[in-house]
Amino acid sequence: METRTNIEFNAADGIRLRGWFYRAGEKGPCIIIANGFTGTKEAFLDDFAERFQAAGYAALVYDNRNWGESEGSPRNESDPVAQTRDYLAAFDYAASLPEVDPARIVYWGSSLAGGNVICAAAVDKRIRAVISQVPFVSGEMLDMAMGPKKQGFMLTDRSQLAKGGSSHMIAVIPDSIEEVENGTTQAVLGTPDVFPFLAELDRRNVKWEKYATMQSLFYMQSHEPKAFIGRISPTPLLMVVGEQDLCCPTRMQLAMYAQALEPKKLHVLRGEGHFGPYYGSGFEANIKIQLDFLKEVL
Repeated sequence: METRTNIEFNAADGIRLRGWFYRAGEKGPCIIIANGFTGTKEAFLDDFAERFQAAGYAALVYDNRNWGESEGSPRNESDPVAQTRDYLAAFDYAASLPEVDPARIVYWGSSLAGGNVICAAAVDKRIRAVISQVPFVSGEMLDMAMGPKKQGFMLTDRSQLAKGGSSHMIAVIPDSIEEVENGTTQAVLGTPDVFPFLAELDRRNVKWEKYATMQSLFYMQSHEPKAFIGRISPTPLLMVVGEQDLCCPTRMQLAMYAQALEPKKLHVLRGEGHFGPYYGSGFEANIKIQLDFLKEVL
C-alpha cells in the first residue's frame, strides 16, 4: 500500500487545494501542514511529514492557494487571512478520512504559516494542538522594513488593480550575497542564512519561487498573529524559535509567546536563524522537540 497519496479538497470559496496525505493506520492522529511565504510543499515539508508518519501520525500536506499545485489567482500571491481560513477547510477534509481521528488533529505551520496557525487555532477549538515554527508575528515588521516610500508604492500598486491592472512583482530572495552584505538588497527574505537554505533546495532539485506580488505585502502588513495568540488557550501550543532569526526577529517572537496562555511550550533552537529548522542538524533538533510535544498531547 502507498504511504503517500495525492489529494485535493475545496476551500470554502471553492478554490481547489492540492497536496499529499501520509497514511499511518486507522483512526489515528493527523498533522495538517502548510509552508511559509513563498514555500511549496516540496520545500522540506515532506521531511517533516515522513518523520511524523514514522512516529505513527498521519500527515496532510498541501500547497497554499495561488502557489504550487493548488488553484487560485493571482499566482504568487499570499493572503494570510485566506490561508488561515484554508486550515479550517483542511481540517474538514482530514476529518472525513477513515484514517484520521477528528478529535486528534494538529495544526502545523512555519514562518508566515506559523503565524497563520496561531490565528486558526484561536478560532478553531476542534483541534487537539498547534505547532508554530519560526512564526510571522505582526505586520509591524513590514512597517519597519518598508518605510513611507515603499508603503506609498504599495498603495499605488493597489490602486492600479481597480483600473484593471495587475500587481507588480517583488523579489523574495536576493540575487547575491554581496547585495545582502552591502545593504542594497530589496528582497523580502534578504538575510545571509537564506543562501545555504537555497543551496540545500538546489541539491534536492526543488524550485523556490523568486517573486511574489506586491499585494502580498499589503495583506501581510495587516496580519497580526500576536493579537490572536492569547485566544489559543486551552489548546496546547508549541512554538519553535530560532535563536538568531533575522527574518522574523527572535525578540518579537518571544514577546508574542509571552502573551500566550497555558498550556504552552517554547523551544529556542540555539545558533539557528530563520531557515535552520528546516534541514540538517537544525531540523534534527527541531523534529525531536516536535515529536516529544506530540507524544504528550496526542
